[in-house]
Amino acid sequence: MFSLRTHPEATAELDEQLAYLKTKELPWSATKFADAYDAALTKIVSHPTRGHFVWREFRRYNIPGQSHALIYREEESVIFLIALMHEKRHPDYWKTRVPEEQTS
Repeated sequence: MFSLRTHPEATAELDEQLAYLKTKELPWSATKFADAYDAALTKIVSHPTRGHFVWREFRRYNIPGQSHALIYREEESVIFLIALMHEKRHPDYWKTRVPEEQTS
């Protein structure tokens, strides 16, 4: 089993999505999204090859039942989550984060 490390902007994307869902006055949808997100993380942490390669060593795993995907890579025994990407965003927007996280 791998441990999980999350890019700060991926954390911000999760916070923004949950806040957005809560403003829609459907708190169950925020809970449902959070549960789907957690289940997807559990799957990729236990089986990192579930996602397909999208660029270099980065993989994409679509969250079942949601319009979001997780962008991540394996780093020895760590899964590094770089983005929580909405399907309507440009598919390469998260690549600007790569140099930043590689230097830290």
